[in-house]
Amino acid sequence: MATRILVIDDEPAICRLIEYQLGGAGYQVTAYQRGHDALLALAVETPDLILLDVMMPGISGWDLCRQIRASSPVPIIMLTAKHGDDDIVTGLTSGADDYVGKPFSAATLIARIEAVLRRSRSANDRRRPTPAALARVEPAPAPAAMVPASGSAAPRAERPPVSATAPTANRPPRLGPLLAEARRQRRLSLHDAGEICGVRWEFLQAIEREQFSYVPHDELRHALRVYSALLDVDLSPYLGRGGRRAHRVPGALPLTVGVVAVLAMVLVVVILIL
Repeated sequence: MATRILVIDDEPAICRLIEYQLGGAGYQVTAYQRGHDALLALAVETPDLILLDVMMPGISGWDLCRQIRASSPVPIIMLTAKHGDDDIVTGLTSGADDYVGKPFSAATLIARIEAVLRRSRSANDRRRPTPAALARVEPAPAPAAMVPASGSAAPRAERPPVSATAPTANRPPRLGPLLAEARRQRRLSLHDAGEICGVRWEFLQAIEREQFSYVPHDELRHALRVYSALLDVDLSPYLGRGGRRAHRVPGALPLTVGVVAVLAMVLVVVILIL
């Protein structure tokens, strides 16, 4: 049976190119240009490998990779023009097995596909128990009932772990998850929020993930201001003392400039008297 590959890329030309190249190499290729359509297809049938673009409208490839990985171990190769170090780290930590940058050659892509498939098959073989191991398996004893002995105190229930985003007495909740939750409550996609704010949706995504270095420094302040205003999130707890600047009285000269002006006037008067 031919290896089944699912391509998710919003560019029709790229989908046709990959279908032509991989189809000629003997793969069975199916392409989708919308992430939601691909998720519906994955609910019906699981391919042998997924080629996933990052820059897509509605839902990014990183988010799509996390959703797929939450329910399926299918190998995923990120296929995108965003191949900086931070982008590669984000893709791999999202659950991808490899990262191929655009533009790419057919030979390189096929070699990466075969390498990922070999690793996946090898891992599956290691996890598959041998007949000898199955013969040694004994049924596990039934767990004893958790009944406290007479006179002893009942076991104390463990406290639930504290969420990393939960606020403390001296620290506000994390800004990125707070903005993401506010956006989801308003049922806005990153693409819709970017259109409303006039900011690239990739920048808003980086802000929600607190990857502030991804956003150009001269655009970060503007993006934070308009995005927090759209979601009605107060930024003042995150500014700190360094972010609170004193208001300057319009038209008032700084002290140093005023002193220089007075000294200049005195010097002119002395010259006229002499």
